[in-house]
Amino acid sequence: MATKNNNARKSFYEVVFLGKPKVVRAFMKGFVMGNLDNASVIYSWNAGIYHEGKVEKLVEMVGIRGTDCHVIVGSDTSALLKKWAKRIVKETGLEIVSHRHIRSASMYFKFQAFAPRYNDEVVGLVKKLPAGLRMENFKHNVKLDPKAKGVEIYSAVHHYEACGEATVVGRIDLLVALKEEFEDYPLIQSEDIVLKLA
Repeated sequence: MATKNNNARKSFYEVVFLGKPKVVRAFMKGFVMGNLDNASVIYSWNAGIYHEGKVEKLVEMVGIRGTDCHVIVGSDTSALLKKWAKRIVKETGLEIVSHRHIRSASMYFKFQAFAPRYNDEVVGLVKKLPAGLRMENFKHNVKLDPKAKGVEIYSAVHHYEACGEATVVGRIDLLVALKEEFEDYPLIQSEDIVLKLA
């Protein structure tokens, strides 16, 4: 008898609704509560996920087309949304205009530290990624300037300066959690998460 693998690879989908964010959020909350336990729902607009360019945002703002909301869901939620798409638009007015599998996601980040202790903390954090995420193109540089020793921290010249950058690639839910962790760390600056869609 085959046993179910608890570490099975999770699949995620980007579902785009035509509708206002508050309405989409309320609908998804009710939809998940009524149908699924432990469902993953991530809203692009507040999770730092890039979902459209400046032109699309401008078109939306001036009212040429309706507001669209990009929502990331797990495979179970995705299957139910597909199954009930016609009923959803009929009963709520929310139309699903796109439904695509997420192959992977990526996020570029950079950091700068002016003391070995902070450099070690940042490097330790970014090198200790969970399974499902990997780092690409990691660059790390440390400069020592003995002439600047004892200079104030806000000076243009520092005795110790470390900087680095990389791109983290992998599962979207793990990447969103990492972005939140980075946001709590002032030495790290991360860009929006970019999705690679099927």
